[in-house]
Amino acid sequence: MLNFLQSQLLFYASIILVLFLPGYALLLAVFGKSKALNVLERFIVSFGLSIVSVDFIFFAFSKAGISITRLSSFIGISLFAITCFAIYHLRLKKIAFKSDENTEKLFSFSKNQFILILLLIFMTIFIKTVYLTETVFPTSTDMGHHMYWTQWLIENHELPTYDGMPDFIIGEHIIFGIIGILSGASVFSAFPIVVLLLVNLFGILTVFILTLRIFQNKNVAILVLLLLGVLYAVSSPQAKFVSGGVIGNVMGNLLMPMAFYFYYLAFSNISTQKINAVSKKSSRIFLAIAFFLTFGLFYTHHLTSFIFLFIWAFLIAAFMVFNFKNLKNIFSNLMEIVFSPQVLGTFFVGLIFFFFIFTPTYIEGSAVGTAVGAPSKETRAGLTMDNLKSSIGEARLVLGLLGIILIAFILKKKNFGHLLVFSWAAMIFIMSFAPQILFINLPSNRIGNYLSYPFAILSAYVLYFVFRQKGGEEKYSSSNNF
Repeated sequence: MLNFLQSQLLFYASIILVLFLPGYALLLAVFGKSKALNVLERFIVSFGLSIVSVDFIFFAFSKAGISITRLSSFIGISLFAITCFAIYHLRLKKIAFKSDENTEKLFSFSKNQFILILLLIFMTIFIKTVYLTETVFPTSTDMGHHMYWTQWLIENHELPTYDGMPDFIIGEHIIFGIIGILSGASVFSAFPIVVLLLVNLFGILTVFILTLRIFQNKNVAILVLLLLGVLYAVSSPQAKFVSGGVIGNVMGNLLMPMAFYFYYLAFSNISTQKINAVSKKSSRIFLAIAFFLTFGLFYTHHLTSFIFLFIWAFLIAAFMVFNFKNLKNIFSNLMEIVFSPQVLGTFFVGLIFFFFIFTPTYIEGSAVGTAVGAPSKETRAGLTMDNLKSSIGEARLVLGLLGIILIAFILKKKNFGHLLVFSWAAMIFIMSFAPQILFINLPSNRIGNYLSYPFAILSAYVLYFVFRQKGGEEKYSSSNNF
């Protein structure tokens, strides 16, 4: 019994050390006591930032030739956290940012709303846990493949190079390997499923706060928890992907929305006539964090990264078209945000890591040829509407398509947040339904699974739009009202 309790405590301590402490410390170093991010936001984003931070810590270990043992892993993560805390204490007397006057009100929920949020989260966890209890042994070979490389990392005390196999990416395995080294937990246990379930849950919570920020409406955000968490808690890419060990997709569905979250915070006011000094400073930090998360995404899953780039291309084109008359002012604001030490420093350090310290195995000429071109198999020729209905659910498909129409013809198309959701949903729909238009040669069903998250957001807004009543919830920001 004593050994069991000790192993459990060690496992939970490893989870906190690897998946929460680095991100929380980084946020303290960056924001200090500022309320630029709410407490709930800090808790959620610290998880994703921890994953990326731990990845970069051990990329540095690999370049320096440091053996990855329990002691060195503990010291490396602790030194990173201590450095961040030291920076935080040095800045205690400085005011990094002023709180957005709407943020506190936006994240202040009524008693009924708070109870409903807790109930939805509890039901999401309960349904997933009941399903996963019967499927601790993976339902596909994906988990076996990934845990092979995780065990390789644990046994050899270094990051694997995969011997030229571009289908595997190191960011998928580092957190599992480090937790395994620190806790001593076996990969032939429930620990990989537990970690992947946490990633999945925090991906849902990230979409919740992203929706809240973009639409400035608590009801819409709560509906997202219903549509993304409870109603489809088991279907792909939710618990089925957790059980199957589809690590890259589950982690991608955390890091991509989180990157979008910080890009939105950075660019939400970019179309205003002139960004004030406080907003400009905040935007620079938000954009630097967005770049940091983007590099983490590129190290974690190539398909998600590929989709991410297509979404951004669509978003930039749409934003320029709908803001054509204001492009001069937008570019002026953009230059003031981008050309800053925070943003450029993060960008170039990321490039140095990417190309000179630890380059992903998929960065090779053949990778591009595999991903683009005429579909080479029937499974890459596009999904039918029946396929999409089976993939993301009939209700979300119908409501999501209505949401695309709603944003395209009714909502403010100059709003960066609305266009972000629109581009996210529309581009993935095109990539999965008609990939030949974009010369995409990738399995259409794998791309189609990514529709669940943006279509859940659109479905939530459509439901609110249809059933809202006069005198309903107050809007929180004139720049984001709809």
